Amino acid sequence: MSSKPIMSEEGKKLGLIDVVVSSEELLKVSQLWALDIAERCRPWINSLLRTGKLCSLSEAQEILKVARKHARQTAPNMPQHQACLDVIEEGIVFGGYCGILKM
Repeated sequence: MSSKPIMSEEGKKLGLIDVVVSSEELLKVSQLWALDIAERCRPWINSLLRTGKLCSLSEAQEILKVARKHARQTAPNMPQHQACLDVIEEGIVFGGYCGILKM
């Protein structure tokens, strides 16, 4: 869990991006992708259940602790930053679906 920017090809290699297309092809490819999922030609992956990219729970909690401190220091009057971190923590600890319900 970091906020390090990555390029599209690296995102694809890490499994965060399914396919890389040009901006001209984006709408067409997205529509075809959605049709493939609807027609069950392409597997629908429930991303709420994926945990393969998570570090250990203790490491994640330490990262969140640092993120909370940073958010308090940089934006002390913006509670939405802390709320976002609450949702992320809920999803990590209890599963993605619980994180969504926390919203």
